[in-house]
Amino acid sequence: MPPPPAALKKKSASKNAPIFSQEFLIQNHGDITSGILMLLAVGTIVQATSSYCGAFFAPRHNVTQGDSLSPSTSLLFNYGYKDLAMLFAYTLVCITIHAIWQEYVLDKVYKKLHLSKAKIGKFFESGQLILFYVISVVWAFMLFNNEDYFQSGLSYLWRDYPYTGMTSWTKLYFIVQLSYWLHNYPELYLQKVRKEDVPSRLVYTTLYLITIFYAYVTRFWRISIVLLTIHYLIEIFYHASRLAYFYTTIKTNSNSAKSTSVYLFKIWNALFISGRLISVVLIWLTFWFGLRSSSINKISLTSTPLPNSTEQDAILISNFNTPTVRFLTLIVSGALQFWLVWNFIQFHMKRRRERNLAQASSVSSPKVSTKPKQKQQASTNGETVEQPVISSTGQGNKKMN
Repeated sequence: MPPPPAALKKKSASKNAPIFSQEFLIQNHGDITSGILMLLAVGTIVQATSSYCGAFFAPRHNVTQGDSLSPSTSLLFNYGYKDLAMLFAYTLVCITIHAIWQEYVLDKVYKKLHLSKAKIGKFFESGQLILFYVISVVWAFMLFNNEDYFQSGLSYLWRDYPYTGMTSWTKLYFIVQLSYWLHNYPELYLQKVRKEDVPSRLVYTTLYLITIFYAYVTRFWRISIVLLTIHYLIEIFYHASRLAYFYTTIKTNSNSAKSTSVYLFKIWNALFISGRLISVVLIWLTFWFGLRSSSINKISLTSTPLPNSTEQDAILISNFNTPTVRFLTLIVSGALQFWLVWNFIQFHMKRRRERNLAQASSVSSPKVSTKPKQKQQASTNGETVEQPVISSTGQGNKKMN
């Protein structure tokens, strides 16, 4: 005799993960991080804790010269130990946004695609990264416009180095960049990423984190923002072409969906080559010619007290503009660019080999129907792109400039 509906409800309710278990943490990590952020936000309202909780959200280490309360004075900030509080808070913000985007957008889309487990992981990866890349590029162009990057010419990339400080939006940009790549480490566990995909994600996440942290500490802020923007813009089209390809799996008879995927893929190819050339030229001009005019013999840490302040509020300005640092930065940056180009070439060679093998197998097969011929003809016309190869060999394209 079947159990009553009440018993069925109790049985389904008992399947919920117990509190403090690993499954409970994975299922509710977005709610947990948002709860911690709400507590910190409430702490900024309470007078007794506002000075402490405010350090988790607002930039610290103000080094503004003159009257910081004047509306005509732009606030400048240095880096320091208080940035660790911001890194913690904004890492939680990234985890929360990741969970919201995953649950309300990506999970609803992938259920309609009927993808394999390997392709599902690549779909989620591209869906998360493209959101971050778009936000970063828009943020960077806002900085370019507000801080006169376009009007000042190329010399602005190295002019006045070492800079006294950075604007609040520039500092937030670097904090968010570091926080996002930091949050990728726990997401490997929270999103149950396949073991086969973990090594490649660890590699490019670590490379992003090291290079951005190096640029933040050495005060090469302007050139690093430009190089990151170029790289992110290239990656947007790569992940857009991959997402468009996954969409064609449910629109098999849609020529517009296939042509969109191919068109985005061709744009990525063109932008990749031109973007790498531009990046190499900017790196060479900045570190070989531009910064040489203000070069020093050894790394210096200069402490300059702020006006109308105590000695404890002194500005600590680090200068890394030595020939050794510039040469090492030039070599490492160039090696990263060469490595990205090498991965790009290897990817296209592998893609061509797989396409030739597929065509050879279809020709040598004794049972040849008109359907494979039509598919082969569509492939030669550029309507079909074997883009699963992108996701298996294109991991190297996610490294930073």
